[in-house]
Amino acid sequence: MPRREPTTASELTRRLEADPEWVARRAERNRLHEERTAALRESEAPLIAALNDVGVDVRSAWLLNAKHPNYRSAVPVLLAHIDGEYDDRIREGIVRALGYSEARQLAWDSVLVALKRQRSRPGSGFRDGLMAALAGMARSGDLPALIELVADPTLGQSRLLLISKLSRSRQPEARAVLEKLRDDPDLYKEISYRLK
Repeated sequence: MPRREPTTASELTRRLEADPEWVARRAERNRLHEERTAALRESEAPLIAALNDVGVDVRSAWLLNAKHPNYRSAVPVLLAHIDGEYDDRIREGIVRALGYSEARQLAWDSVLVALKRQRSRPGSGFRDGLMAALAGMARSGDLPALIELVADPTLGQSRLLLISKLSRSRQPEARAVLEKLRDDPDLYKEISYRLK
């Protein structure tokens, strides 16, 4: 039996482009994506306007980070919108934008309070964003709070976002909690990797 030549990417693309069903499915996916993007932009408009009012020119909270020249001005605005009636994806972007040491003084307590309200919402991108923000803001003195969070099974897989921070700590308590949680079904792979 003769050996078949492998299909190149350009050949596969040509075949797909010739398939009207595939082209129609792609067009529908693109249309749905554009509609979702437009709806999210419209929903996020009040936040973007408030950020613009304080000199923070961004198109989305997801694009805001501590390197922005007016980042400190953005923090109170982000906090004012943290409980807004936004899509979960937008709320996640808001809290992830708070995940820098520059935001800690104003944002730490608010993010912790928001996380406590999210304990019962598994699979929430907002909850993951809150955990990422806490990991980004945390200092060595916050170790007890991080240990309490990572040990709370009601926070599910969101706790994975704290493992890296704990594994870099030189405090024996951090290592001890990682050893204790080594068999946790949500965390065991990451903990095993970090403890090697």
